[in-house]
Amino acid sequence: VRETMDLFSKITLAIVGVGAVETSGMLARSGNTFSSRELVDVVDAGGVGDMSLRFFDENGASVKTPLDDRVIGITLEELSRVDRVIALAGGQSKTAAIRGALRTGVIDLLITDKFTAERLVASDGQRAPIA
Repeated sequence: VRETMDLFSKITLAIVGVGAVETSGMLARSGNTFSSRELVDVVDAGGVGDMSLRFFDENGASVKTPLDDRVIGITLEELSRVDRVIALAGGQSKTAAIRGALRTGVIDLLITDKFTAERLVASDGQRAPIA
């Protein structure tokens, strides 16, 4: 695992999903998930979404929780050094998470559906600009 993690600095293209802070049925079935109580703690800390199980708030700032120590994977800081980051996400339940993800400054290209894009554009005037 360490050898693989040492290669993170050589990544030139990353394709990531954006998750809302909610229990995912797919992750729950795999057994690879956080408990409902842990996710409540993330929300209490200001978290609205995640990329690679690294949580952020509505302004795109990292949300640090004890869960960070349990995740073996790329951090948002490491992801920010990747040349090109493509995010795939859509759906009404993920709008706030996608907006926060865009504000991290990590994403170069977002692939989404037209309804989510319309919600993001329509609501952007109410909050700080997307990075």
